[in-house]
Amino acid sequence: MFNRLRPISATRLLLAGAIGLTLWLGATFLWHVTYRQGISLAVILFLDQDFPALLGALLLLTLAAPFAEGLGWRLPAPRARIMVPLVLLFGLIAWAGHYWLFQDYSISRDEEVARFAAAYMREGFLARPIPMEWEAYRRAIMPEFFSPFGAADYWTAAYLPVNSAIQALFWQLGDPNLAGPVLLMAGLFALWRVALHLFPDRPDAVWVTMLLGLSSAQLWVTAMTPYAMTGHFALNMIWLALVLRGGLIGHLSAGVVALAAAGLHQWHFPPIFIAPFILWMLLGKRWKVAIFHILVLAAIVIVWAKLWPAFLTHVLGQPTDVRPSAGVADKVGSLFERLGDRWQPLVNLSRFAAWNNILMVPLATLGVFAMRWRKAIRGQEIALPLALGCFAGCALALAQGYGWGYRYAHGFIGPFCLLAGLGWARFRTGAMRPMFLGAAITLLSSAFLVWRTHGFVAPYAASHRMIDASRADVVLVDPRGGLYVTDLVRGRNGVPGKPMVMNLGMLTLEQVDNLCRNYVVELFDRAEFRPLGVPLARWNLGRMDALRAHMKEEGCDKPVQPPLPETEEEAFNAAGAVL
Repeated sequence: MFNRLRPISATRLLLAGAIGLTLWLGATFLWHVTYRQGISLAVILFLDQDFPALLGALLLLTLAAPFAEGLGWRLPAPRARIMVPLVLLFGLIAWAGHYWLFQDYSISRDEEVARFAAAYMREGFLARPIPMEWEAYRRAIMPEFFSPFGAADYWTAAYLPVNSAIQALFWQLGDPNLAGPVLLMAGLFALWRVALHLFPDRPDAVWVTMLLGLSSAQLWVTAMTPYAMTGHFALNMIWLALVLRGGLIGHLSAGVVALAAAGLHQWHFPPIFIAPFILWMLLGKRWKVAIFHILVLAAIVIVWAKLWPAFLTHVLGQPTDVRPSAGVADKVGSLFERLGDRWQPLVNLSRFAAWNNILMVPLATLGVFAMRWRKAIRGQEIALPLALGCFAGCALALAQGYGWGYRYAHGFIGPFCLLAGLGWARFRTGAMRPMFLGAAITLLSSAFLVWRTHGFVAPYAASHRMIDASRADVVLVDPRGGLYVTDLVRGRNGVPGKPMVMNLGMLTLEQVDNLCRNYVVELFDRAEFRPLGVPLARWNLGRMDALRAHMKEEGCDKPVQPPLPETEEEAFNAAGAVL
């Protein structure tokens, strides 16, 4: 199938990759650290996690380059009896990682909102009715990422429902945290099927594609979380597998998958992935298929940008509190606004490179260079839509906040792996030693990233457990002095309840007085979260100083107390293991 071009030596491949990524990493450090441009959470995580991991990986890649030539171990044919157990293993790792690495805690507001929606869907609701006694405090309880539809009477997640519905389904089956691992396995299985389709006579290229996917820390760490991005990876790969299968059933099924993918959380992600393939179909004069998928894109906009908001308005009521944000014009306007204010390609793509296989970007670049352009403009090179999609996913390098790697490019990890397989098939023979070296280096850097991620999440998970164990009716979170402490304002397993947790900064003096008169109130502030290790942040609000002073005068400033030990072992540990 492939006319192999002039081979590129493994030594040159590793050195070229190391040099290119080092230049990018150096530019990132100069721009964001030396000249302090665009300081953000992404930069904080970059310095703590990605910069040392990527620097170490690039050093090891350079040292390994002289030893990269050679066959390496002989791998068996990439058949189902090998691939299916491998995919299952990584699914189990992702499931266990939610409890070990993330300590059964979802750190970001995005994840919490997704789980919040899954909780009310599991109970058979489209939204959670706000209890009458808490209506006046609804915004302090749900500070952000809430839907405006019927917001005076209901708490509803701002995101589209499919990701939360999938979690609710697995919740009914026993554990919502199985949703990410199962989607990861589905995506990896589809990636394998696509690789078999593209490289039927090159098992080494299939292995290259799958090794890059399996060794992506971004894939399996993100699958430990409720983020919708694992769903985007899975459904993108399933869509591509169905399109390559062809036929009426294949394309109709792909259309259904595209509609589901657009409803995961924001509808604009799948069109960015699908549009390059429609161009590929048009260049190849596959008119009927291209028109069908254009109609699918139109259906995505109609269903999720028009009908869904209209349905919520009908069921829940008119938008209140904030303006609607699901319209087409709003989405496009928001995108261009963020491109102007929050475009950070250096740091975001450095994070992407750090959390994926160290050879993924160099090999994908080979895949672009291996493209036969005359065939590409006739729609005969699948590398063209793959490359255009990867470029679009990386070019829209908007600030993401939290994320393990660069999650806005998560749906394009599969295309990156396939491009890498194409580059390998056209520039390399079956000698797999450079892939084994790259996998070993990636394993070491991934271990470092996992360790640093655990250290970053642990203080927030401990803070949440401390708040959750409070016997008070209400816990007021004063987030001043801590990084992203406001994200601790949440319920238990997505359900607001006792204690009802609120953001102190979103309450008035009258509301605070009413809470102190009628409920048992406790405070959670820097005195509690700083000893737990939450990173410090310099910010202050004079109005909150006045609130705190008033609460102190009224004797309503009792801090959240750690839960009493329930066993002798817990008491022993709490005493510092001193008899």
